[in-house]
Amino acid sequence: MIRAGQPRPLPDASSGVWLALALACGAAARFWNLSGSSLFTDEAYTFSLSALRVPALLHALASHDFHPPLFYLATHYAMAWLRWPLWDYRYLTAAFGLLTIAATWGSARRMFGAPTAAIAAFVVALQPVLVQHDRLYRMYAVTVALSALSWWLLLEIEQAAERKKAVLLACYALAAIALPFIDYLGAVMLVCQLAYAVTRSALRPALLALGASAAAFALWLPQLLQQVPLGGIALSPPALDRGLLASLRGAFAGGLPVELVHIRGFDAVCALALAATLVAGALLAKRSALPFWLAAIVVQIVASILLAKNLAYFPRYLLIDVPPVAIAFGLIVATAAATRLKPLCVGAMAGATVLLGLALSNTLFNPYYQFPDWYAVNALLLKYEQPGDAIVLDAGYEFLVVRDYTAFRRHDIVSFMNPADFAAVDRWIAARGHKRVWYVEHQNFYWDPHKAIASGLSASRPELVRWRQEKASPVDAVAVSLFGEPSTAQR
Repeated sequence: MIRAGQPRPLPDASSGVWLALALACGAAARFWNLSGSSLFTDEAYTFSLSALRVPALLHALASHDFHPPLFYLATHYAMAWLRWPLWDYRYLTAAFGLLTIAATWGSARRMFGAPTAAIAAFVVALQPVLVQHDRLYRMYAVTVALSALSWWLLLEIEQAAERKKAVLLACYALAAIALPFIDYLGAVMLVCQLAYAVTRSALRPALLALGASAAAFALWLPQLLQQVPLGGIALSPPALDRGLLASLRGAFAGGLPVELVHIRGFDAVCALALAATLVAGALLAKRSALPFWLAAIVVQIVASILLAKNLAYFPRYLLIDVPPVAIAFGLIVATAAATRLKPLCVGAMAGATVLLGLALSNTLFNPYYQFPDWYAVNALLLKYEQPGDAIVLDAGYEFLVVRDYTAFRRHDIVSFMNPADFAAVDRWIAARGHKRVWYVEHQNFYWDPHKAIASGLSASRPELVRWRQEKASPVDAVAVSLFGEPSTAQR
């Protein structure tokens, strides 16, 4: 085995073959039928916000959002220049998934050699939740790719000859400046890289790049302070514990059959397996950069607790930690394979391949494990609609997805995302007492946990149609009800 932290020999010829195979598998998973699904609500929000003029876009971000501006600005200009159908922009972010695979492979090869690199590349290529979000037009694919790339560049800078170091440093500086402007979680990676750089004399020039990143980000600091009250969901200790386990399972074991996920204690088992991988990987790689990279997930969890903000309690927030965990897993397997534990390693790899394949096939081919299908909702309304129908959407972002669909654009629509809107929605419904009312429910537990609007409709009107799109994750389920006209006594 190659000792961590030492210069690497040139890779054998087969290492490039394994990378090519991993990229081919990753491309097939990310680009298959990429534009076939309806827009995700967050995608629709991204396009709606990015369509604003730049001053209005920046003001809306600072006042009503909790993300940095670069991804939205890039989308603004991409929409102006390319003018593609909205779902085709997914090809841009999906391509960053291939960069993640290559950067994970390059980082692992630099630290530990070809076998670890090959295993890590395939894990990242086939990791279901990472694939799922690489297939969305959101900043997460870009954040994960730039995080992995910045670590690879840092490792190459540490070993590079002087004639190459300047180019690598320039590339690293660009990545370091862009990361926190794409996603605030990118700053977590920069903090971990700073901790590693100060321990290595060869990386002192990289400190200048990190300083440039901090100086550039200072320009956005007033807007960040304005966003802080909006950003993240305040967490109480009971919700914190349950949310953490569910998020860890959702990020690193997403797509597994629900029969397995619903076994009592499964979330805890996943968390323990992840913790064991982190500890074992950090111990085996204690002289390398990997422990610093793995520390990012710990920083996210600790910061969430201290700030009472959600930096780790949605699975998508943990995607930046997939590459180092994949490298740690690859290192554990490659190290054990060089001992008498080789048969056990073969079994572990076979088991991991089966689980990854099963979870990925669910994610790609089984609608039950996918995001909401708004085309199916539109088809339902088309089947039963009448010209005078009114529609209530219980999440404002839904409107951004369906507003131009054939079954929606001819009807009066109201949407809400805040309990403060309830009175206005009730008045809106009352003013349409002679009309049938469709109620579309999605993620009501965020803005209407007691189903106040739906209960009011059910109490005063007969329910004519009830339909539910069941999903493995409750946040992706959609329910639709059609309520008839209220009785004369209730008008």
